[in-house]
Amino acid sequence: MVSEIERREISELASLLGVNKEETLRLALREGIHELRIRKAIELYVSGKASVKQAARFAGLDLADWFAIAMEKNLMVQIRPEELEEDVAALQELK
Repeated sequence: MVSEIERREISELASLLGVNKEETLRLALREGIHELRIRKAIELYVSGKASVKQAARFAGLDLADWFAIAMEKNLMVQIRPEELEEDVAALQELK
């Protein structure tokens, strides 16, 4: 259920964006999901429950974008030895 305050916020945002309310809700939902995925990925990574690659994948980002977020959030990026081994093996396969 959407409160009256939320309805007003949606209407105001729709006007600012120059789109209808439905499109505003779709944009807000898409952006909200993206931000929630990043927030959860950071939480999993910081707690040690996800590797760099797993966190990036969960956030829906490539490694370069994940590293950019990690720098922005002042996260210590730790790559596990087995991850490096996998990357080296993948690179050797490209030869």
